[in-house]
Formats: sequence, C-alpha cells, structure tokens
Amino acid sequence: MELTGTMHLRDININDLKDEPIFRLSSAHIDLGSLRPLSNDFHITKITIYSPELLLQRDKNGAINLQSLVEQQAKISTPEKKITYPSPSKKAEFPYVMLDQFQIQGGKLFFLDEMPVEAVHLTMDNLNLQADSLSTVKESKGNIDFSLELDKQGKISVKGRISIDPLNATFAVDAKNIALAPFQPYFTDKIKINIRSGSFSTAGNIDWIDSGQMGMKIRYAGTASITNFVSVEKENGKDFLKWKSLFFDELEGGYNPLYLHIKDVSLTDFYSRLAIEPDGMFNVQKIMITGETSPESPASLPEEQKQASAAKGIGEPDISIGKVTLQGGRIDFSDYTIKPYYSTQLKRIGGRISGLFFTKNEPADVELRGKIGSDVPLEIVGKINPVSDNLFVDLTAKFRGLDLSPFTPYSRKYLGYTIEKGKLSLDVKYLIVKKKLDSQNRIFFDQFTLGDKVESKDAVKLPVKLAISLLKDRNGRIDLDIPVSGHLDDPEFNVWKIVVKILKNLIAKAATSPFALLGRMFGGGEELSYIEFDYGSARVNDENLKKIEHLVKAISDRPEIKLEITGYCDKEKDYEGLKNYLFSQKIKAQKLQKSGEISSGVSVDDITIEPEEYEKYLTLAYKETKFPKPRTALGLLKKLPVSEMEKLMLTNIKITDDDLRALAHQRASTVQELILKSGQINPERIFIIEPKNLTPEKKENLKNSRVEFSLERFAVKGNASN
Repeated sequence: MELTGTMHLRDININDLKDEPIFRLSSAHIDLGSLRPLSNDFHITKITIYSPELLLQRDKNGAINLQSLVEQQAKISTPEKKITYPSPSKKAEFPYVMLDQFQIQGGKLFFLDEMPVEAVHLTMDNLNLQADSLSTVKESKGNIDFSLELDKQGKISVKGRISIDPLNATFAVDAKNIALAPFQPYFTDKIKINIRSGSFSTAGNIDWIDSGQMGMKIRYAGTASITNFVSVEKENGKDFLKWKSLFFDELEGGYNPLYLHIKDVSLTDFYSRLAIEPDGMFNVQKIMITGETSPESPASLPEEQKQASAAKGIGEPDISIGKVTLQGGRIDFSDYTIKPYYSTQLKRIGGRISGLFFTKNEPADVELRGKIGSDVPLEIVGKINPVSDNLFVDLTAKFRGLDLSPFTPYSRKYLGYTIEKGKLSLDVKYLIVKKKLDSQNRIFFDQFTLGDKVESKDAVKLPVKLAISLLKDRNGRIDLDIPVSGHLDDPEFNVWKIVVKILKNLIAKAATSPFALLGRMFGGGEELSYIEFDYGSARVNDENLKKIEHLVKAISDRPEIKLEITGYCDKEKDYEGLKNYLFSQKIKAQKLQKSGEISSGVSVDDITIEPEEYEKYLTLAYKETKFPKPRTALGLLKKLPVSEMEKLMLTNIKITDDDLRALAHQRASTVQELILKSGQINPERIFIIEPKNLTPEKKENLKNSRVEFSLERFAVKGNASN
C-alpha cells in the first residue's frame, strides 16, 4: 500500500485543559511524497509551517504543559477494556524515514518558567528553520539552517550537518546580543546582586558525536564575549561589578572528556566596588547566599559515584588559559567600619597573566600595574600556580608615595590623632610553596607627621608621637622591614594582622623601652639607656665611650627628640670609692707638681704612679694634707710606714651627701660634655636632670653608680610633646 498526495492545514488552535492557548498555527502545507506503512518506508517531500506560535510553560512543580496535555489526552483516549493484538513473527525494524525538506517560517515561541523564585519570560520571534535531506538511514546526513530573535534584541543562528543514526552533528553557531538580565531568576536566590544589563555573544563550531559505549561527546571551538555588563547589589543598589567587554578568543571546550582551553581572555574598561561593611565583612563575602549542601552536589557524592562520573568524562576538568589581559580597570574601595568612612580608588589597572594551567605544575607569569588614589603607581610582578594541591606564589608588589592624609579616619580611631602630612611606600614579597608562606614587608614612611589630638576609645594609650619621632631618621623617614612566615592552613594566620600587631608593638616598645628600639637600629641594645661608672669616679671608660657613640648617632638622626641625663650614686660603695679616689688624687697631684706640667693642661686623672715611686709621692701628700699627725718629742713629724700613712689619710678624708650629689652631677656633666663634643647634637636638645633621690631604682645586674638617659619629644608647631 502506498499513500501519496498533499495536505493543507489552516487556523489550528490548541488549548490546554484550563482553556489557555498552547499552540496556534496560521497554515501548513505537507507534500506526502510516498508513504508505505507496511514496509516501514516513509518518504515525505516537503513540510512547510507558516507563522506557528507555541507557549511552552513549566509550573512551580516542574510539570511542562505539553507533557501534561499529552498524558491527559492519552488517558482520555485509552479504552477501559484491554485489547490484545497478535504479535508479528518477524522482529519489527526501525522505520525508514526520508524528509526532503522541512520549513518553519515566521514562528514564535513563548517560554514561561514558573519554577524559579521569580518567573522567567522569554519571547522568540522570527523563528525560521530550513532542514534538507533528513533521513533515518544509517550514516546519512542532512542540512539544518535555523535562526530566531530573542526578546527583540538577540539573534541566534545555527547552520550545519546532522545525522540521525548515529546522532552526530556539526553546526556553525552564531549568537549575538543575548541579554543576560532575563536569566537572573535562575540564580537570583543564590546571589545578592541584580544584573542590570549585559549581553552574550559567541561564534564557533559545535560537534555532537555519538561514541557508542563511550557515550556522547561534545566539542565547541570559537570565540565568546560578554559586553556592557552591569550588576548592582540588591540591598543598596550600588554598582558591584561592570565592564565594557570580556572577550574569549580561540576558546575550545568539551564534554567527555571535560576540558576548557582558552588562548586569550581580555577584560576592558572594568569596574568593581570593594567595601568593608560596618560589621567588618567585605561586601564580596556577602554576595553568595549560603545554604545547605544539596544531596546531589559533588561534595556529598559517594566515592564510587565520583569515580563513575570521572569515567564518563565528568571528572576533574582540564582548564588552561594562555593569557589574560586587563585594560582600563578601576576598583573603588570603601571602609565603613570607621567614621568618617575611608575611601580610595585603584585606577588604570592593566597588565597580563600568562600561562594559567589549572591541572599542571607550571606557574603563570603575572604583571599588573595601576594607579592608587590620585596618581600613585602600583606594580605587581611574579609567578603563580593556583592549583590547590601544589599552590605556588612568588609575587612582589610595590607602590611609591601614597599620600597619608586621607588615612586620617584610621589615625583618629586607632592613634587618637589626625594626620597632618606624610607619604607611604610599600614593597612586599610573598613566596608560597605548598601553603607555606614567607613574606618580606618593607614599609616606608616619609615625613609622617601627626596633627591634632582627638578622643577615641579605640586609640592606643601610648606616646604615639614619641614613637614616630624615635622611628624617624634625621630626614624624616621611617624605614621598616617586617618579615612574616606561617602556614596558610592555620586558621589564625593572617599576614597583615601580624604586620599591624608588629607595628603596635613598635609603638609600645617606644613607650616602655625606647633605647631598646634605638639599640636594635644602631647597636648597643637596651644598654644604651645607661652608663655605669667605677665607684667614686666620674670617668667614662673606653667601653662606655663606644656606647656614647651609638647614642649620639641615634639621637642626632632624630632631631625631634631631646635627651635627658640623670646622674646617680651608690651611697655605700661610692662613699668608699670617692674616698679612695680623692686619696689617689692627692698622691697624683704631688707628682704633677714635681713634674712641672701643671700649666701644660695635663689632668691629674692622666697621671700614673709607678710602684717604685709610690712611697715618695704618698709621703709628700701625707705631709701636705692638713690633719693632726703623730710627732716626735721635738715636734717633728714622725716617720710612719706606708700603711699607717694610708690609714691616717683615708680616715681624715670626709665624704658628705653633698659630695655624693656633686659626684652624681659630675657624672651627668661628663657624659653631656662627651655627647656635645661630637658636634652632632644641638646643646638645646641635651638636658641634665636633678635626681629626686641620689640612689636610682634598683635594677638587677646593674650598678647604682650610673647615669640614666630618658627621651622626650620637642613640641612642634605649638603641639605639646607626649
């Protein structure tokens, strides 16, 4: 039996069970060609459908209107009584179907998806389809030419070859200006941003290959872009992320195996807003809406299912990007944890990242540059390998001359002062090898000057201005090198929290142990805070002369610092020491007189008494000293042995508190003279302080016979020192 002829259909209307329209058809023409049902041979010459309209709808439960309509119709048409038919003795064969030409002209498709939180509405106009030589004959291939307009803006066209048995296809795809905003409902419950604009375009070739037992393979090669993208935060309507063009060149991707290779990615004229909210969290941390892990998510799949997925090509994807190029970027940063809030910009961001291999142990080259604030250059250079199992980072970042006055909101809160002026430069180096971090943080302040004092409950209760003055050199610069090491797996580890803590410790060190701070920079350590003396003496030995050199260097390089000197005594040991000193001076004075060098400027302290001449000059000193002495019957001085003369002279040397006070003052004066002798420090910066008590505070392993130093800051421009 053979059927031939033509069929014409007009004004077809199909409604669902709620009498809502589903399908409308203006007209259709069918040229049957030759149909042989008994032979499973169907040859249709041509089908042309004019101006069809279809409403495709999915309700909140996931049911599709067409599916439910067909199922309901089948239920209605099925008789209650079961009718059985004899089975054919020969196994039924797959029918041979040949369609020479199939056309749809001027079609419309209305898509309504009510399953997302917000319904999705899409309209596809000017839907045209031209299909030629479609056949179920094995290995036969036909041609497809399909196009439509999406929401009056986007255009999609697909052209290529297709075979039905096996199901293979090769298409050239061209999609232009596909608006992204209509697809927002599909992810709006997962992110807190709204897409205001943006369109997707792609052009390339897609291959759909039936590989038998290996399953279906899909490959795509071409270019893609997202242009004029704008997104805003739902909560406040502020810009979040936008760009003019994101372009993917020579993109190749596939399924079974899963891979994505891109030669070039370029991002042009992009913008992002980065903010620390009042609760201390970054706005980007709040963008994703967190929830419980879906039972079907990869994280919860059993191991055997993961292995099965990998066997089907759904395992770890092979991802590589040849080069990422950034041009004309800008990031706005705001910190709302402080009042008034702080804001700045990172502008003219440009650069490249080359050789990103996410599944290979090969680092990518990074070179990024930009401008901070008004016109401060920023540079980031190095290598990265983002693979988590073998994380590697070797990056250096630096900028020069960032104006510090805009940071006043921070200084008001944490230091209790405004910032009058200053510039900041930063040079950091980060090395991460398998999550072990070693970093060098070079922080350089130039002319950093605090202004007026303000009240803040969060401010450190320390002499901040003094600390800054101690850290500055004579040119007004502070140069700090802060190394930090740690492991990224440690949840408590944070590089910049550690750096800030170290900076706070430096300020505290300046308050509690300023000379330890100076000693670390110039040598001498904590010992720079004092100089010890021999008991009874105000003479500075060679070891302490070296210490004074270090002190002079440290103080001369800090012109805002004044030095205070306080002399002390040990009442017991200096009492005896001073006796012995004065006793020795009397003997040396005799030698100085006899030598005739009194007028030559030689000091008594410079005289040395040799053992063989000791008795001679002791005797002269004994005779010269005025006190009652043993005499003969004739009234002459009795000749005494050395020990007796020493005993009588020492006994008759009287030491008072005034003598000890004078010794303490002499020690301070001697040190002051040695410091001023260097010529490096203005006398106006050196002060001798009268001690409240002759004996200083007891310190372990330290003599009471000493001079102590303290530091103060000069008042600058009318501001009181602290």
